[in-house]
Amino acid sequence: MGNRESACSVIIPSRNCINYLPIALTSVAMQACDNVEVIIADDGSTDGTTDWARSQTQWGGRLRVVPTGGIGPSAARNAAIAVASSDLIAFLDADDLWWPGKLAPQIAFHRANADIGFTFSDYIHVGPDSRSYGTCFEFAGCSWTRTANATYTRLDDGISKLLADNVVGTSTVVASRRAIELAGGFPTQRVSAEDWELWLQIASTSGVAFTSAVTMSYLMRPGSVTSNRQLRISAMESIVDRYGECTEPVIRLAVKRARTHIEIARAEAAREQGQFATAAKSHLRAFIARPNRRTIRAAASDILATGKELLRKTRTAA
Repeated sequence: MGNRESACSVIIPSRNCINYLPIALTSVAMQACDNVEVIIADDGSTDGTTDWARSQTQWGGRLRVVPTGGIGPSAARNAAIAVASSDLIAFLDADDLWWPGKLAPQIAFHRANADIGFTFSDYIHVGPDSRSYGTCFEFAGCSWTRTANATYTRLDDGISKLLADNVVGTSTVVASRRAIELAGGFPTQRVSAEDWELWLQIASTSGVAFTSAVTMSYLMRPGSVTSNRQLRISAMESIVDRYGECTEPVIRLAVKRARTHIEIARAEAAREQGQFATAAKSHLRAFIARPNRRTIRAAASDILATGKELLRKTRTAA
């Protein structure tokens, strides 16, 4: 498992991301941190990722490549963690980038708070054209993220809060290696939401802390794993169902809120398919469970689109 001499090990799973990796690595190099190693888990790339990474001699031996042969991002992350030399693990996806000043405060917080299993932050969504789509915390709209500040703050009752609102961006996380190992690492049987499952597992046994500071840009690119809504919906349902029989009131409320998010995800998936009536039903179910303006506006938009489609069909039939 290595001699654990590095201040932090940065894990980057990558599959055919040679067009993004240089930017991701540059964002690591811009962190004001000494003695940080980077491990790229090259998961079966055919674009020359391994050869390119091994040519980056400016890292002076602090950049390593672990070929993982197409086993999937979760198993690839686990393989990289197994050979990491630090007791702190930071995650960065190959098509994301860290903002300057992201890493040092997290490392310092973990060193001062050994009971913390992982820390995370807010992050911004950007499109391939660099257009901003807002931050994760803004979109989630949960009250506890609005009370945070730019320093790391302990999250009380973390498992219920993170179950209710899946706001942990993997590329914002620094985690204790011991906490990851105790949780069994990233679950490899899933193709989506595996990170959420791991964070919930760690939160059930360790402390969690977060900041409202935006520390990372998340690239929303077509064809990425997270863009496959149906797989993610199924995975989310499976995870939430595990807590469905819990009688603790705070968990029951969290399950209800999580299922509301799943209804909204279903509505968005239906809308993408042009199934506006189905989308409207899911949005209305979400609104009944948790009334808010954004959801009712979405439902109204779906109903209007349904009416337009019916009118078009009627005119065509005539």
